[in-house]
Amino acid sequence: MHVISCDIVVVGAGPAGSSTARSAADHGAQVVLLEEHPEVGVPVSCAEGLSANGLKTAGLRATPDVISQDISRVRIYAPAGKYLEIPPSARVGFTINRDVFDRKLADVAVEHGAELMLETRATRVIREGDWVKGVYAERKGEPLEIRAGIVVGAEGFTSIVRRTAGMGRWYGDVAICAQYRLGNLDLEEPDVDEFYIGSNVAPGGYAWVFPKSRNVANVGLGVRLIHSRPALEYLKDFVSRDPRLRDAKVLLVNGGVTPASGLIEPMTGNGVMLVGEAAGQLIAVTGAGVHAGVAGGLIAGKVGAKAVQRGDVTYDALREYEEQFSVEWGKRIKMSRKVVEMLDKLNDADLDALANVVDENDVLDLANGQNTSRVLGKLLRRAPAKIMKLALAYLST
Repeated sequence: MHVISCDIVVVGAGPAGSSTARSAADHGAQVVLLEEHPEVGVPVSCAEGLSANGLKTAGLRATPDVISQDISRVRIYAPAGKYLEIPPSARVGFTINRDVFDRKLADVAVEHGAELMLETRATRVIREGDWVKGVYAERKGEPLEIRAGIVVGAEGFTSIVRRTAGMGRWYGDVAICAQYRLGNLDLEEPDVDEFYIGSNVAPGGYAWVFPKSRNVANVGLGVRLIHSRPALEYLKDFVSRDPRLRDAKVLLVNGGVTPASGLIEPMTGNGVMLVGEAAGQLIAVTGAGVHAGVAGGLIAGKVGAKAVQRGDVTYDALREYEEQFSVEWGKRIKMSRKVVEMLDKLNDADLDALANVVDENDVLDLANGQNTSRVLGKLLRRAPAKIMKLALAYLST
């Protein structure tokens, strides 16, 4: 078996993994970045929405190869059809080309000094007592042993690193997602992202229409908890009910699992760190994880590199990453999860009533886990009794 050594091995070259590798290399670490596929960014299993701030955090410019469509407004439809619109002043963001986005982030990591190894799949971590010392892997079918001061799991919700390091096999709550990429459309407003909620559309989740152009859109949904049919069946019904979509050409079918239960705790151990979906770094209300994963990776890479240089990769040293991440993102993810738990207690009639009380800024704050006390205080003053009670219970926890 071939053996190589490095300071930090990052498993998974998605946005979180590539950002970790770049940051660690920037801070002087010798980094190996593993990607199981022959090409970074493929296959794509993503709705491809990203905020302007997310692109900025990733350090990429809004070039035509990265950006498929500028999005200036967002509409959220309640079950009865009323919608709230987040206006252009919020500078919503983009529908990106996720494959190009991921490749560019990996290319930047390599430019900054990381070594990218394609067609290399980690099979399990190397454990010595309570320590993680590296990973066993297969590269093009050949066994490989990679010894490292720190192993970073960045390979998504199935994370081999998380599972074999004893940091949790699964999440407390997930959304099952299905998506079409539809062509042959003629969208009147390709700069508008649409979200639809309600038990008939996507129980426990929501459906989306994210235009990639006037003629192409990602149309999908995620379901949780109470769904009685596969996600793809709900998606077929959703498309068939919309005259804009029902005669479209299906260009791609994809889907996946989105963690919705919040952060894995802890996200670090002796010689090991988790970033991105592997760590549950997603906003629970929306399932958005690219921005949080990039931000987490940048912090993890810096903390990990400094830990290796000090010769201290214990849990106590690496938890600085968790502390820094929690300052902004950890709190947002926790608050967003609480909003999900509150919304789970509302039926369609309650959601319609809620739509008559909140405004666009309230929706934006709830979706992002920000300023939630302000929004819930507003509900206590104006919402129907059932929602007021839920808001009061939320505020008291």
